[in-house]
Amino acid sequence: MCGPVLADHAPTNTAETQGLDTITNVVVAGLATESEEIVWQESSQALNDPPLSLPWGSISTPFGIIEIEVPGFTTMIGRTAEVQYVVSYSEDTLADQGVTQYLKQNALDTRNKAANQDNLETDKFAIFEGSSTGMMTSDEDLLVDGAGQFERSNELFTCPFGSTRSIVVPPFCNIVEMGSSVDITDGVLATSSGERTVAATGDIPVEAEYSIQLSGIGESAASGRANAYIQSHMMEGDMQLISQLQGSNGVFFNQFRNGQRVDITYSEETTASGEIEYFRKDMQYESGLRRA
Repeated sequence: MCGPVLADHAPTNTAETQGLDTITNVVVAGLATESEEIVWQESSQALNDPPLSLPWGSISTPFGIIEIEVPGFTTMIGRTAEVQYVVSYSEDTLADQGVTQYLKQNALDTRNKAANQDNLETDKFAIFEGSSTGMMTSDEDLLVDGAGQFERSNELFTCPFGSTRSIVVPPFCNIVEMGSSVDITDGVLATSSGERTVAATGDIPVEAEYSIQLSGIGESAASGRANAYIQSHMMEGDMQLISQLQGSNGVFFNQFRNGQRVDITYSEETTASGEIEYFRKDMQYESGLRRA
């Protein structure tokens, strides 16, 4: 599943960035548990200070948004519209009364990322051979929630031709969640997830992806239940220029009618139970001003 072209424009990284990496490798006969949770909030201005701030020189009125456009200066001060993102990832795995081989790697990096890189990456591989009463349960969930005010496109793009596609980029509010749940008595499980929500320019889209693969050990099938899902709600605004007045020194006073133009909800869920020969699901969400 791929998201449509919406108006996401990721915030740039803060002056101080963080990196967090972990590797877990466990081989045990008996009980093994893994529990982790990541919640990352980032704003281009101030967190938890609603409403989102409008670009410099813009005010919201009952008649729409009034923008003061000062040639040269408006471009010089750079991106001023507020964008906020919340990224959440969690995993809970419990393997009991069996032989477990578990390998997990996590990487979090809050720096600006290129189009082929992620801010958060996770990779998990587990083999479980349960006894007559053995069971492994594993739940994972990834969420990306973003919202932003309207912005001038020439404040977002590095590519000089990109800004010609749209003078004003409308506000947006998009949320996507994907993950899986597995309960097996034996099998081989592999999952991976990734997301990108911090970038230097609007040329790079926001992205989230998740994949799961379950199969048996050797020639046998996996036994149990597997579930994978995605759900999303995507909303994009509209900025219609309804009047424009030119003042002295080339200053423009623009009046926009703002509203909602796109509203998309999407959900999908796949479940298999019993003797599972093969279970795989790949999900991807991409949203941006420019997409390859």
